[in-house]
Amino acid sequence: MQITKNKYDNKNTMVHKKVCVACGNNKLKLVINLGNVPNANGLVSVKDLKNVKSYPLKYYWCNKCGLLQQLDKVDSAVLFKNNYTYHTGVNEPAVRHFKELSVSISKKIKNRQFAVVIGSNDGTEIGLLQQAGFNKVIGIEPAKNIAAIANKSSFKTINDFFTLKLSKNMIEKYGKADVVIANNVFAHIPDPKDMLSGMRNLLNTDGQIIIEMQWFRDVFKKLSIETLYAEHYYEWSIKAIDKISKSCGVKLINVEHLPDQQGGSIRCTLKLHGKKSKSLKKLERKEIITGIYSAQKMLKFQKRAEIRKVKLLKLLKKLKSENKRIAIWAVPAKVPTLLNFCGIDSSIISAAYDSTPDKINKIIPKANIKVFDEKLLSPDMKYMPDYILIGAWNYLDFATKKLKWFTDKGGKLINMLNGKEI
Repeated sequence: MQITKNKYDNKNTMVHKKVCVACGNNKLKLVINLGNVPNANGLVSVKDLKNVKSYPLKYYWCNKCGLLQQLDKVDSAVLFKNNYTYHTGVNEPAVRHFKELSVSISKKIKNRQFAVVIGSNDGTEIGLLQQAGFNKVIGIEPAKNIAAIANKSSFKTINDFFTLKLSKNMIEKYGKADVVIANNVFAHIPDPKDMLSGMRNLLNTDGQIIIEMQWFRDVFKKLSIETLYAEHYYEWSIKAIDKISKSCGVKLINVEHLPDQQGGSIRCTLKLHGKKSKSLKKLERKEIITGIYSAQKMLKFQKRAEIRKVKLLKLLKKLKSENKRIAIWAVPAKVPTLLNFCGIDSSIISAAYDSTPDKINKIIPKANIKVFDEKLLSPDMKYMPDYILIGAWNYLDFATKKLKWFTDKGGKLINMLNGKEI
C-alpha cells in the first residue's frame, strides 16, 4: 500500500492501492468521477470554512468480482476524527431498524453471552442488543466525540478502529464473541481483509458474523450516486463479499435483500462452516441481470450521472427563476455529495434543516448552505419555503408524514433521488 501526497492537501492523507481488494484483479476501470469534494460528513462552522479541503472522488470497477472501489482513499483518520456528525439515536427509522435486527439476531443465536458491534456510533445498537437479551455488548467506535457520548450513557465503547490486532487484545480481556456485527461499516474500512480477519478471530466456533451494507446492484440500478462519498471506499457486490470471505477463512452463508435500508442494502451472514442458501444464489443472479458485470453498461455509469445532474439543476434553476424559496430537509452525507457534484449552492438553496445536534448551525462546505434546527421548520416560521428537497430520500415515507403540515399549507416536496415532486 502506497501513501501518496494529494495536491489538494498539504499532508499525506491519500492512500493508493492499484488492485481490487476483494480478488486481486489489477485491470480496474474508472467508471465514475464525482470531482473534487470535501468530506461529506465534515460540516463546519463559519470560521472553519477557509480550512476546508477537497479530495478527488473516483470509483473503479472490477470486472471479475463486480466490486466498485476507490483507489485513492482519504485516510480514515481524517474522515472519522473528533467532529463526526452522524448520531444513530436521533434517526428514528434507523433506531426502528436496529431494534428489529437485534430481536432477529437474538432469535437466531442460542448463546447470547457476548456481542460485539463494530461502528457502534452513539451506543444505540448496544442498548437494543442488551434489551434483546445479550448479557454483554461492547462497541467499537473510531470517532472520539461519538464514542464519548456512548460511554457517557454507559454503553461500553472502545474508541478505536477495529483491526485484527484489536481483536486479539479483546479476546485476552473479554473472550470470544457469539456474534460480531457491522452495520453500514464494511464500506468504510480501508483494509476490509484485516477487519474481516479480526471478526473471524473474535468469533466463537458456532458464532455468526452479521454485516449490513449498501448493495452495489441497487446503487447502480437507482443511480444513487450521492451514496458514493469519501467514507464509502467500496460498494460491495455479493460475489466480492464471497471472495473476500473465503480469503479470510469464513463462509458467506446467507444474504437478505433490504430494499428500504439506505436506498437498498444487503444483510450478510457469515459462519465458520455451512452451505450457501437458495436466497443468496437468487440475489447473485439479480446482480448479473442488472449489469454490474457488464463492461458495456458500467462504462455508461458516468454519462447516466451527468444526465441526472443536468435534470436536477434545470429543475432547481427554473424554480429559482420563478422566485420560489427552496430548502432541504435532513442533511445526511448524501446531500453534500450530490450538491457539490451538481454545483448547487446557497444561491439556489436558501437553507437546510436537520435534527442532529452536531449538524445544527454548521455549514455544508463548498455549497455554503447553513443547517438550521429542524424545529425551526414549522407552521409558525416567517419565511416559509415553497419547496423542500427531501435529502434523506431513503426515509421518504417517514419524511412525508413528518412534513404533512407543510404540504397541507400548500408546500411542495421533491424527492432528491429522482428530482420528482412527491
